[in-house]
Amino acid sequence: MPGVPSGRGCDACRKQKKKCDIDNFPCSRCSRLKIDCIGHGQQRYKFKNKTLDLALPYRPAFKEALRSHQQVLVLQPTQNLSNRLSSLTSRFIHSISLDVDTRFQLPWNFGPFLVGIPCRLGRSAALDAATDTLIAAHTSFCAGNATSKQPVLAKYSRALSDLRHDLDDVVKARSAESLCAVMVLSIAQVRFLTSHPDAKPKLVQIFIFPSQEQGVTHTEGAAQIIKSRGFVTSSDDDFERGLLLCLRAPVVFDALLTDNIHFSSQEWELINVSTPEYQKLPDGRWFDCIAAIPDLLQRCKAALIMCSAPGLHLLALELETRSLLEDCKGIINPLRERLQEYDPAAKPPQLRGHLHAHFLRSLALALATVIILNCVLSGLEGTSDWVCEDSSRLSKEIIDLAERATIYRPLGSAAFIICLRIAWMGAANSSARKEIEMLIFEWDRTCMGLYENDTTLLELARMMRRFTLQDV
Repeated sequence: MPGVPSGRGCDACRKQKKKCDIDNFPCSRCSRLKIDCIGHGQQRYKFKNKTLDLALPYRPAFKEALRSHQQVLVLQPTQNLSNRLSSLTSRFIHSISLDVDTRFQLPWNFGPFLVGIPCRLGRSAALDAATDTLIAAHTSFCAGNATSKQPVLAKYSRALSDLRHDLDDVVKARSAESLCAVMVLSIAQVRFLTSHPDAKPKLVQIFIFPSQEQGVTHTEGAAQIIKSRGFVTSSDDDFERGLLLCLRAPVVFDALLTDNIHFSSQEWELINVSTPEYQKLPDGRWFDCIAAIPDLLQRCKAALIMCSAPGLHLLALELETRSLLEDCKGIINPLRERLQEYDPAAKPPQLRGHLHAHFLRSLALALATVIILNCVLSGLEGTSDWVCEDSSRLSKEIIDLAERATIYRPLGSAAFIICLRIAWMGAANSSARKEIEMLIFEWDRTCMGLYENDTTLLELARMMRRFTLQDV
């Protein structure tokens, strides 16, 4: 991330505007006063978002999240800076820098709302604790699990306690900081669990494939907060709108995989509200398609269970599914062309890997969405040859994209963990599925530290039943 370099003195000397003895640690002043020498030798910058602006044509969601942060990231602290708050802010800015390798990049893979968090630190104990947890988990992950998991677990437990305290307060529960803390903890949970292979795989599946018996996940909690406090259109705060826009994807995927998120058809329409610029791009049009599937699945199952005249109602649902399928297929060619025309030499060095990884996963997600709709159509109409052939072809293309995306594992290509599972559903025969299963096991081990192959096979079978409407 570009910025103007500042000094390397410790925080205490900088606060008192004293010259720091940077050649010795601790510095002579901190030694004399017997205080902690925090920040000694660290290069600081006044960060500006010029590099992020280069990404705006490709990630329009950045516009919403960064509109109020075009100056220095840490503009006006919400309280007098303490060593703790200053250190937390500095460490978090380092963690979200675009200069971080695509394999470990946070904002590009989890949402540009992260860039606005430094301005919010100090307002909420829950957000501060959640941010500290994310930093610790991400640092442990990038270090190759060299650090102990106990400090990360202690921070995570403390953050949950602070969040529960805030959610008990009616005013704080509806604040953007509480919603942001939930989102950050959902990321930190995955980071912590992937950082430590000895963690229980069952916990990892809270994020990938939640089940009814696991209790309320962070994403479900966020969905409940959104439902109680309003949707994207109800917020006048740029940061909050950007946060809500980024939160849509995990909520939609959670609703795709479980019945734990309950929105009405009107609420699903509200959660799909986005910026006009984003909706014009293939990415925005793809999200319009996938965000319509959870409600479609609910109505299909209701029609199969309760309808007294199923033929008439199922015909309307079949036509709706076909229309959605055609819309989604119309997005694939523009995404293919964008990937084929991508020229890394024409892009800024900081964005080359990020853009390529984004283009790969965008196409893979669109292909996976078509396979899901093919499965739903098969559940409504019965299996047909053209649906099987189409899904098989798309499945092979996802596998090809996954091979190209291996250089961005684990975070830069994390979406392929889901895409490969959906590709398994579209495979033509048991032999092709067996090959995809081997790929899934490899990606689970590399990206998530999962070794429970039997559990994964059960989840694959459950997904197939769900999307083909056989679990009614």
